[in-house]
Amino acid sequence: MTLPHRLAEYDSPEGAQEYLEEYEKLHRKFSDRRERGLLQRFFRRVGPVESALDLPCGWGRYLPMLHGQGARVVESDFSGDMLKLSRSLFRGSPALGHLRAFGHQIPMADGAVELVFSMRLNHHLVDPEVRRQHLREVFRVARRWALFSYFDHDSVKSWTRRLRRRLGSKRRLKSTLSRGEVRALAAEAGFVVREDPLLFLIGSGPRLVLAERAPASPD
Repeated sequence: MTLPHRLAEYDSPEGAQEYLEEYEKLHRKFSDRRERGLLQRFFRRVGPVESALDLPCGWGRYLPMLHGQGARVVESDFSGDMLKLSRSLFRGSPALGHLRAFGHQIPMADGAVELVFSMRLNHHLVDPEVRRQHLREVFRVARRWALFSYFDHDSVKSWTRRLRRRLGSKRRLKSTLSRGEVRALAAEAGFVVREDPLLFLIGSGPRLVLAERAPASPD
């Protein structure tokens, strides 16, 4: 499926409903449980937050967790139908607003929210520069905390996919960033990576990152 077709499918009522149902599958439940465990560990370290941007919010999968930190949440997604589905599933849930936007072009001011939360987006961005720009935008909008995921170029899964391609496989390579690239982008934006574990050590490539804005140096 081409990128325009994938985007059109995602930005449709059918695509929104399919994404909701995807998390009823056994393998998704397994990875979701592991992901939530890591995020809960991160949030214990972060503590209460005043405001957060959830991009992409999808159907609101992590909205209750963000509210659990006390955050007023701006839900944002490329798909207008995802935003509609989230509003219908979480009626009455306190929110700062709903914003249709791309992850690499966030129409918000610098430091607009205390926490930017961007899970499972970066590895869907095909262009390497767009993947890097996504993280620059995350860091720009985050006043203190940035919590996001990306697909590690040096993970076992990514390395295996590259090896299979050299041996003749037609499967598409993963859209990755290296751990060094991500840490460099964080430092460039004035952030320090506090934790960045792999979702699973074997058979999985996503790495979850908790980064904090470095304190200002005393004059």
